[in-house]
Amino acid sequence: MLKECMEVFRHELERKGERLILDSYIPADGTYLVVDREGRMKPPVDIRMDKKTRKLDKSNPLFPDICFYDYQSQLISMNKPVDGKKVIHSNSYLSFWVKKDSIVSGKLTESVIDGYYEILKNPGEQKYKKSKEASRIYELFEEAEGPVDTEAAEQKKQWIKEHIFSLDDIDMSRKDYLKIFFEADKECYIKEGRRYFLPNIYNSNDYNAEIEDVVYGLPDNNAGMNAKKPFLSVKSRKFPAPYVLDGNDVMLQKQFFDYLMNFAAAGCYHIYVDTELKKIEGYPNGKAPESVESGYYLRIKKGKNEAEIQSQDNLPGYSQKLEPAFTFCDIIQTEPHKHPEYRELYGTYHNRLEVGRVINEVFFSNWLAGNYSIDPGDMSVTDGILKQSILLSRDALFDWVYKGIDRGVGKVLEKVSLDLIKGALLNGYRERALWQLNLRWSFREYFAEEGENNMAEVISEFRESVERKVFADKTTPIESDEEYYYAVGQLVGYLLSLSKAKEKNQALLNPFMNAKTDTMIKNRITQIYKKYNYAIPDYARRFKNLLAMVEGYIPDGEVDQQKIMLGYACDNVIYKKEDK
Repeated sequence: MLKECMEVFRHELERKGERLILDSYIPADGTYLVVDREGRMKPPVDIRMDKKTRKLDKSNPLFPDICFYDYQSQLISMNKPVDGKKVIHSNSYLSFWVKKDSIVSGKLTESVIDGYYEILKNPGEQKYKKSKEASRIYELFEEAEGPVDTEAAEQKKQWIKEHIFSLDDIDMSRKDYLKIFFEADKECYIKEGRRYFLPNIYNSNDYNAEIEDVVYGLPDNNAGMNAKKPFLSVKSRKFPAPYVLDGNDVMLQKQFFDYLMNFAAAGCYHIYVDTELKKIEGYPNGKAPESVESGYYLRIKKGKNEAEIQSQDNLPGYSQKLEPAFTFCDIIQTEPHKHPEYRELYGTYHNRLEVGRVINEVFFSNWLAGNYSIDPGDMSVTDGILKQSILLSRDALFDWVYKGIDRGVGKVLEKVSLDLIKGALLNGYRERALWQLNLRWSFREYFAEEGENNMAEVISEFRESVERKVFADKTTPIESDEEYYYAVGQLVGYLLSLSKAKEKNQALLNPFMNAKTDTMIKNRITQIYKKYNYAIPDYARRFKNLLAMVEGYIPDGEVDQQKIMLGYACDNVIYKKEDK
């Protein structure tokens, strides 16, 4: 997968050049100084990303040059610094990065500056001598591209020592970077960047191998192989690294992960690699391409040092468009004056992202979208039913919305929606439960096999039948399981409404929603009837009809919990005004 993605990236890189990465590059927050070839400072540039909009002011004419200098001067990680004291965070004599706090606190001293430049003047002796593998990589690099310009390095060191402690115009109170760049040809910056990158770019130089003066090694990107993790090595062969790359390919992979990091820094965590059209696109949460003919999906996040690929999948063909379209119907025919904001979501939807937003809002109260990839221990959801439902369904729903994988999504929605509706009723949200039931049955119709009954017609028929029988002058028996379980919900709703307690205990509904047999239901009805029958007048004809109907019917199949919930959530027929 990674190899195919890198081939697409290589194609893009050859077509657009360095601008592919630099146009979307986001430097760290801080103050940036550019020193011209005569040693004069240009006006400082403050760069800070707006945390809300994730936008960056790129209007300063120096911004493109700063992005280039910054990109070539970065460390692979703080575990691989040039400055062993980790005070200076840049990688070549052409740049000087330091946290402002290090200047204020006195961590940055002249001796630290001297040590940094001494290493940069002769990395082969000062930094890589202790590692045979790293020393060999640097030796091959120096043979090909030459040694360091020590005179230029000394000049930069003297400039830094002369100015770094007297930059009175710079606000040193902010907890961000001060970065200084010395103007030079781009080729020089690239060469000095490679001088640092190549000996440090592999995960561990212990796994390097040299074949005909070409060094191969395990890349450091998203890899963690070292002596403390022997279980990651491939024991079945002599060379334990899972895969190795030469210097050119490992630099290409670094650039690919740098490109992904740009997306992550901009909040675009959904990466679509189209192998047919040879393009890579990143999208924020709630966005996706119209279609992908064939390719790969990557879910990334911004790690400490690089973009981390959290998951990946093949995309044999993704289309945002739904065929057929999905219709969210008011199947139950709820009262239009109640919660008008609920009615705004009813309608027909033609793409997956729109339906994903409906699922997120109606079933999950807007908690799903932000928890697609968060570790369970880090989730801030406190409702147990909601959290469990998110964990059970998020993978299947994410695959359906963002990857176009239909497999299993209907069954998952059947399972979690029932639990979420129970949770809404237990928390006293009857209208919300009806809204959720409408969405549940809308999905049932969407995924139904051809020829299955229309849910709206079925529900309307048994609801009207129960109402007629309750209003009748004499008791009429129930004729179907649908009528029965709906009537049970109506009866339970009426009995529980008789409670005089200030705080209604919704937990009394639990035994009915979780009952496995009809005997359990009837026993529980008897218990709550005995508890509240003092409040029922002797002339209550509707109640008597409803109670007799329920007690006189024995269902055939399994307990239909959703019909019980429907009966409980709907307006109670005993309190309803009868049309004359």
